[in-house]
Amino acid sequence: MINSFQQKEQANTFRKQGLLKEALPIYKKLWTSPTKDKFDAAGYLHCLRKLKISEEAMELAIECEKLYTNFTWCRIEIIWTYIGILKQQKENASLASVLPLATKIMNLSPDDLQKNITVLFVLKKAKQFNKLDIACQWIDRINPDTLDKVPVTLEKGSTPWSNYLIWHHHKVRCLIYQKEYQKAIDIVGNIIVEANQVSKYFRCLEAHAFEKSGQINMASQILKNLCQNKNLDWWILHQYANLLKSSDEKELALDKMYHAASISYKIESIVTLLHDISLLCKELNRMEESYYHIILHKLIREKKGWLVKEDVNQLINEVGSTLNITVNLEYGEVLRKCKLFWGKSVQDKMQLIKENDKRKRKNLLKGHLTQVKENNPFCFIKTSETSYFCYKSEITGEANDGQKVQFDAIPSFDKKKNKESWKAINIVLI
Repeated sequence: MINSFQQKEQANTFRKQGLLKEALPIYKKLWTSPTKDKFDAAGYLHCLRKLKISEEAMELAIECEKLYTNFTWCRIEIIWTYIGILKQQKENASLASVLPLATKIMNLSPDDLQKNITVLFVLKKAKQFNKLDIACQWIDRINPDTLDKVPVTLEKGSTPWSNYLIWHHHKVRCLIYQKEYQKAIDIVGNIIVEANQVSKYFRCLEAHAFEKSGQINMASQILKNLCQNKNLDWWILHQYANLLKSSDEKELALDKMYHAASISYKIESIVTLLHDISLLCKELNRMEESYYHIILHKLIREKKGWLVKEDVNQLINEVGSTLNITVNLEYGEVLRKCKLFWGKSVQDKMQLIKENDKRKRKNLLKGHLTQVKENNPFCFIKTSETSYFCYKSEITGEANDGQKVQFDAIPSFDKKKNKESWKAINIVLI
């Protein structure tokens, strides 16, 4: 029978070789024996956390925290155990359930990596529950220069975000909350080059900071430019619409909100937008549109099991009584009705453009073909001033890159960019 010293040697050998399942029972036996010590505790805790035996690891970590925090190896294992438990929290875990454990970690003098993981986790939770006061308390507990600039990789694949950029995004939000608007704007200006792939998120915060500081024109220009991007996000349009509404451009604001709703991918993601649409429609005395949107807002929240606030029911009763509506509406019917409102906004624009075609038509323009690709039914015509979209079917003759052409141009409407555009017609090779 081997003695305790030999057992320790064997357990340590297995652990260093990565044979944690073999090492675990030996460490457990040592820990429950009269000869147990801080090395047994650290080795045992290491195996438990690495094998993700979370409940036992947590119990042991709490016991070790009382006895061995002055022993560096044990303290490190305690911190990593707590971090592992922290990261295993469910997606909907409350911020209140996270903060005590995060605070314990910070009180154990973690190194930069451990500190960064912990603080970024708290910041993520604070953002999830819109607790910017908590974010402000935690944001400066880490040095951003210690954060990794390599893109974060998730189970679904790599992302354009690095921990360095994530921290700066949180920092700008905190500064705006603290009414440090110029500091927020300055940080965006300094980070925007590094944030190239995620610049729209920083630009939207920058616009928000300008708006809050009273520089409405600057905020409007930033959002207007973002709304002209090829891949437009509904939430950017929503932010722009709210700015327009606050500037008393309510009809245009509603138009942007409808466009935003029409390009969203998940209906549950736009519940706040639907609420804003309903309120704005009520202000504009468009009661039917207001009613259907607030009903859709409520039905989505009920469907997802989310709380429906009392002001929502009050709005439903108020607008419903104006319309004298008492019929219970089904989700599918309400959604279809709202989509008709969203689509009508775009259709009205296109009709207006068609009515103005003759007045705006450009004739006998000259340029050369670009981006002519075999499998694409369209290409572009480049002139000295701008570029025109065209279908290959409008070209008389064989289309090739660089080929000089003469053409006419008529107004069109770019749905993605939500603005008037131009389309080439009657294209002839020259």
